[in-house]
Amino acid sequence: MARKEAGLHQIQGSSRLFREIFQETSSGDFGIHIKDGPLFRCHTRILDTSGGFCGKIRQFGKLMSRSADHDDIPAPKEYFKAMGYHRLLQDLQSIQFSQPIDRSVLAGGITATIAGKRDDAMKPGFSTAHFIGGTIGTNKRADPFFLAERYEIQCDCELMAELLRFIYCGEMSFFHEVADNDKANEVLTQKMLAICFEAERFSVDALYENLLNWFGRRSFFVVGELNFADAFYHLQHYEHRATEEHSRDVLITTLASEMVSSRDQFRAVTRDPRWCSLPVYFVETILNFERLPIVTETEILSLIERWNATADKEKSDIVRLLACFRPGQDSRVAMKNWLSLMGWVDESGNVVSIPGLEGLEHIVNGTATKGKKPRNHKSEIGDVTDFTKAMIENFQSDLQPEGNDDEADATFLHYRGKKVLAQGCSFDLGAGERLLQADVLRHSGISRLRVALSEPSSLLWNPQHEVFVGLSYGEGKYFGFLCSATSFSGIFSVRVLASAAPAPSAPVHLTGSGNKMEFDMGLEIALHRVDLVVTCKMSAIFKNECLTQEVFQISHDTLVNGPGLRYQVVGTGLEKDRVLINLAWVSGGGPALDKQVEYGPIGFVDGEY
Repeated sequence: MARKEAGLHQIQGSSRLFREIFQETSSGDFGIHIKDGPLFRCHTRILDTSGGFCGKIRQFGKLMSRSADHDDIPAPKEYFKAMGYHRLLQDLQSIQFSQPIDRSVLAGGITATIAGKRDDAMKPGFSTAHFIGGTIGTNKRADPFFLAERYEIQCDCELMAELLRFIYCGEMSFFHEVADNDKANEVLTQKMLAICFEAERFSVDALYENLLNWFGRRSFFVVGELNFADAFYHLQHYEHRATEEHSRDVLITTLASEMVSSRDQFRAVTRDPRWCSLPVYFVETILNFERLPIVTETEILSLIERWNATADKEKSDIVRLLACFRPGQDSRVAMKNWLSLMGWVDESGNVVSIPGLEGLEHIVNGTATKGKKPRNHKSEIGDVTDFTKAMIENFQSDLQPEGNDDEADATFLHYRGKKVLAQGCSFDLGAGERLLQADVLRHSGISRLRVALSEPSSLLWNPQHEVFVGLSYGEGKYFGFLCSATSFSGIFSVRVLASAAPAPSAPVHLTGSGNKMEFDMGLEIALHRVDLVVTCKMSAIFKNECLTQEVFQISHDTLVNGPGLRYQVVGTGLEKDRVLINLAWVSGGGPALDKQVEYGPIGFVDGEY
């Protein structure tokens, strides 16, 4: 499409006029003067083909005199050199031929030194008027380059030049830039964001659509996951500044559909800490996307939990998002457990009478999502049942072999012995059962997991029941927190328990309800040291305050080539009772960005010192 538009512009001849706009002798009649920068002499007839560009220039620009004294305006060539616009310098071929003699190389030498700078009596618009005598009896030369309109615009010069390039030539040079390092990718992302905002601001609709298409389909592969996530949240923030309603609608459609249409892009967006800062209507738009790349509908509950990571969202907003959940036969139980942990339904499954839960009854009985089928991401990861069967067949030790990142993304498996009972993020744990993270943590980074434990069958937590929540890194090797109730109602204890220690440590305490406790587990995996030892820090966080932080170490070989690290949950003393457990990633939770370091020889580099 871009090539077709470019060919059309070449046939019409407008592309040949693009380089003329930088010339002082241009035939253009519409002046766009960058504040403290050069003047672009454009052609009204060509600008009108873009739609509302001229109207936006008139709206945002400052009306100036139609005659321009180029002695007071920076020359494009010197300005582009000073600002480092190397691509634009290529468009200034033969510009010196249109410059007055005092700006050419002919003005150098001893003649300029002796005579000094004098006004050119032959330049267009020259006048013999003097500040003492005024204009009486003076002569003024005609100015053939007199503009029909001239406006001063506060805009980056390079961005305006690229907007004009697209209007004249049907192309934009940023699309062809190739970044070969992380810094270049970051710069390219910022450039594409900036010109996207300017294209919308000045109503260059064709370029705006091309840029949104680039962000939705190409940016992830061009600039990488980290820059893609930054671009997503910058674009979402810009939606409130869009000058046109249809531009805002197209932007939201791109963000809530194309930019989350693939599993990798979806993970980059939802694992970002800024996910919890998105407005509820925008999250609702994403979660309602028909082709949302999720493994099962239970991921919707996990995404809602992560969105409410700071526990500052209104109940009505959470209920609004729960309407995006499309329960099936398997996920309906997970939703019931999730609502029980929230304390919004009783043992019989009836919604409790709490302000803000209006409409939850329709979600529980299924009328809110009637006719909508549950979604799964079969196109990329295959059938979930086949995945579970494959994991059972490949079971070789106490730790499950790691699966594909797409398949095991942010998912926990519920085991009884070697049998997989379920997978997801919300479980009903009994005696002899455990929860194990499907994905394996093998990279340095920081993650935070929200853990909610509840016994809805009784009013108070049974003091005999203890739940271990921690990490396993080999056969019989573990490190984590042992959670239990104290003799005081609503007060729970958390003790450090490790396979290398004979007994749990001294407890720290946190508050909860009579039968429920909730806290965050923070994990920091450091880079390996020179002795190939990896230091890990595990924290228990309650109300955004760190209760305790414990350090343990594993070998680099164990992390990278061995069993790795997996979150694990095990209950003790349960007998015939069961504990409801909900696990949700607050941040992290997946493979970190593994940036390859290029090692070279140590020595001096030739250069100027």
